[in-house]
Amino acid sequence: MAIHRALDLASELRKRGWRVTALMTDSAQKLVSPLFFKAMTGERVFHDLWTGADHDAYDHLAPAREAQVMVFAPATAGLIARLAAGMADDIVTTCSLAFSGPRLLCPAMNHRMWANSLVQENVARLERHGFVLVPPDEGDLACGETGPGRLAALPRILQALEALPFPDVEG
Repeated sequence: MAIHRALDLASELRKRGWRVTALMTDSAQKLVSPLFFKAMTGERVFHDLWTGADHDAYDHLAPAREAQVMVFAPATAGLIARLAAGMADDIVTTCSLAFSGPRLLCPAMNHRMWANSLVQENVARLERHGFVLVPPDEGDLACGETGPGRLAALPRILQALEALPFPDVEG
């Protein structure tokens, strides 16, 4: 599953000296506990818009204010559609709208979903708005089928991150 590979990405980035803050959708939390990301990153995991609202109503914007880059991995068809529509219906999409730095889009989904013209139009729209695409790999998919749709291999994602135009990414 792509979400487990996202844990590997978080771990590798931390090993390289990056400060990693995970943002999780409700769907991601159904597949893996936020505690795994907390363990991999050593940082608080943001998983809803209202955590911390009792003492800071704008706490949900902290990741967007503090980040130097946003990586959407895995980016599902649903997340891509919400991002392309400019929605702010969860912590991930809200922070994306409030973030002004580079954004890396790493899709993962069934191969027929990836080939769907609506998904491709949404990806193209995000690219026009400055998102950098790391296309999915071809191979065995979580659904038991084979084709393009696997989350890109870790070295490809890391290479794309290193190529992004932003200053110092440490700490």
